Amino acid sequence: MEDYKVKLENEEEKDDLKSRTAKLKDSVSDYVKTYADLAKAKATRGASNAVSGVVIGVVSLVLALFFLSFLFTAIAWWVGGLVNSTAGGFFIVAAFFLLLIILLFALKKKVIVPMIRNSIISKVYEYDKNI
Repeated sequence: MEDYKVKLENEEEKDDLKSRTAKLKDSVSDYVKTYADLAKAKATRGASNAVSGVVIGVVSLVLALFFLSFLFTAIAWWVGGLVNSTAGGFFIVAAFFLLLIILLFALKKKVIVPMIRNSIISKVYEYDKNI
């Protein structure tokens, strides 16, 4: 009778261990699934932020180009009126743009590229307070 009791207790312990193992397996699989879903959600949020930023940037760039083209055309006409030569006004404005291009290339490696790189890196690692 004693042997039967020990066997019964061992079988109950085995069943308890099996049920605990099954519960642990279910918990681990739920954890992995939740972690994967969280990673997908973070990736989706990052992609949507990037795409919306690109769209806003492109639209802003197009509008800024229109604005600047009209502005500098008006400035060229105004300067042309000051020097009594429309062509002279446009050449003076073109020389201003040439100086800007030269300045841009001169500062490219020391100022502009690091500034853009730091901006992109800070945007990628931006902490979202709403999480």
